[in-house]
Amino acid sequence: MLGYTLENKKFKTTSFINVVDEILNKALQGESINGITRALQARGLRTPIKNRALTRTTVASVLRNARRYAGIWHWGGYELRNMIPARISEEQAEHILENLKRNRKKSFGFGKGKWLTSRVNCGICGHRYALNISNGCVCTHSDPMVAQPPCNNLRISWRRLSPTVWETFVEAMSDIHALELCVKDKWHAWKAQKAKIERQVKVLEEQVGHLEQKRRQYSWQQAEGIINEEELRTASKQIKSEEAVIREQMSRLEQFRQEPAPIDMATFKKMAEFWPSEINNNLYDAHDDVKTKFAEMFDLHATILPDGSRNGYHVDLTANIPLEMEGNKPGAYDMVFRSSGCLSSDAGSIFAPLF
Repeated sequence: MLGYTLENKKFKTTSFINVVDEILNKALQGESINGITRALQARGLRTPIKNRALTRTTVASVLRNARRYAGIWHWGGYELRNMIPARISEEQAEHILENLKRNRKKSFGFGKGKWLTSRVNCGICGHRYALNISNGCVCTHSDPMVAQPPCNNLRISWRRLSPTVWETFVEAMSDIHALELCVKDKWHAWKAQKAKIERQVKVLEEQVGHLEQKRRQYSWQQAEGIINEEELRTASKQIKSEEAVIREQMSRLEQFRQEPAPIDMATFKKMAEFWPSEINNNLYDAHDDVKTKFAEMFDLHATILPDGSRNGYHVDLTANIPLEMEGNKPGAYDMVFRSSGCLSSDAGSIFAPLF
């Protein structure tokens, strides 16, 4: 994390934290990522990682992690606070993130951002593809002025790439048989997780019961003169501390117990009666703003890899399919689109060709 180093399991600030503070302050004043980057580059500032020149990516990394610089770390679905020395308040972090979101929306104008912006990666070097209507889409590291040796992945027409990715996504989403397998997998995983949580809760409840027995035993010993009041207070304090830890664990498990079950097969079969036709009728000719919303909601990403086919390349596509609700947001379920027209629940870095 820029501006911090981990020493003896504690985060401590480094000399680069002054640059981080400047980036955060400029963002709070409404400056854009590009504007902040230009101002810092004009002073010849460099990053602490290999003493490289400060880039737009450096500034974006700081701003997109604004909540961490407010002392909040998201881990495993929880918010861990007070682990990192805060540089800004939580309200200021939210203000920065809201500005980033607003600026990103403004970028979707004529000749600017595309609905797949930041969602197309090179399958050779792993860097992003630059999307351009006039000159085509090409890996950002194919320019010899940027990287040596330059990446040799293909240049692809935007008018070819955009409909290919979208039509494949829509076709995969309308494949009801493939989604049925996903629903079954999700349901079985939820049942297994629920059974595991119930076992954990039972063990914790037994531990609470043992602590209550110890509390009564110490009270009896004090009443019989076996231990004095000071020893009773010490023992009670220890029991209370242990019980608090167990109660906290039970509270976290209770949150999981309260989560709604994923969609059941009966509901899914009712949905299957209209799902494919609704998807095909309403999404095939969707405008770019609709495509943008779907790309964000499903966390859609495409990876371009050269091959020996007629086109000379294939595209791998991944997405997170929301199959149930968690609070007011859909719970993400990692999916991989495959060339056979099915979906796999194998989330991660394993992809299969689509074309």
